[in-house]
Amino acid sequence: MNFSYILPLLFAVTCSLSVQAASDRWFDVEILVFKRNVDVQKISEQLDQNDVYLKKQERLEVLKAKQATDCLAEEPCLHEQNPVQITNEQMTSKGHRLQRLDSSHLKLKSELGRLERHQLFKPLLHAAWRMPIQSKYNALPIHLFAGENYALALYKDEIIAQKKRELANKLNLSADTEKNSPLLLTTPENKLDVLAALQKKDTIQDLYEIDGNLLIYVERYLYLDSQLIVRTETEKEVSSSQSVLATSELTADMSGTELNTEVQILNQEPIQQKPVQTKTAVTETLFDQTRRLRSEEIHYLDHPLFGIIIQIRKLDQ
Repeated sequence: MNFSYILPLLFAVTCSLSVQAASDRWFDVEILVFKRNVDVQKISEQLDQNDVYLKKQERLEVLKAKQATDCLAEEPCLHEQNPVQITNEQMTSKGHRLQRLDSSHLKLKSELGRLERHQLFKPLLHAAWRMPIQSKYNALPIHLFAGENYALALYKDEIIAQKKRELANKLNLSADTEKNSPLLLTTPENKLDVLAALQKKDTIQDLYEIDGNLLIYVERYLYLDSQLIVRTETEKEVSSSQSVLATSELTADMSGTELNTEVQILNQEPIQQKPVQTKTAVTETLFDQTRRLRSEEIHYLDHPLFGIIIQIRKLDQ
């Protein structure tokens, strides 16, 4: 075989990769994500949105969460909540050049401490990593998620209900007995109003408090393009009870063509009030924002339900 044509080609490819690696600008990225302990119903701004979806695009799967212990038959498992401080156990090392940095590289510890001590805030994620930042055309977003997985509660209730149904079948309970049996009182609909979201694309999916894409790229300046779904639990009223008065007798005095507008109410008795019924629901809103950043500076992205503190530090070549 004649290698005279292959060797120059291999040399050219190697040089191209070396030039690309040398041209990459490396940065340390530190991010602190926190939620606000507020009731979404008390916020004047309309946040709850329907059919909230992320843009369909290729992204880097950097974070991973521990798989839930119980899984439904023929359905993918949901995942547990990640800790605030990300370790190697919550990081994937394949498919990207991102390098996790240990706690010695964290510069936002004082900000984290103030958030932890404040009753209105709750930290969800604090991590730092080293990565090459490319142009917008070449850069890929990072899949970022943090906080409680609301789908897990509904998922576990469904598991319990399924096991109870299996037990009821084994005991050969009649339909009426099953309906009134305490074995079948737990239903997922009473826990979370997210069943429709779980069944998107006919598959179960995680529902983290913060879930979305984080794209960092450089043109003339550094830019952060964040597209995140923000979820929160709230109590929604499903039935209202207003005090309605029953009138047993009404009298009106009419004379000629004139109507006496005075109305006398006798034997006024209040109708028994029914208790207000509420259910726990998950609201979704989309946070879609692009921000120009300066290296070394601490930047803050604000939202009525959460916040992001980020610092990007340039490394010497």
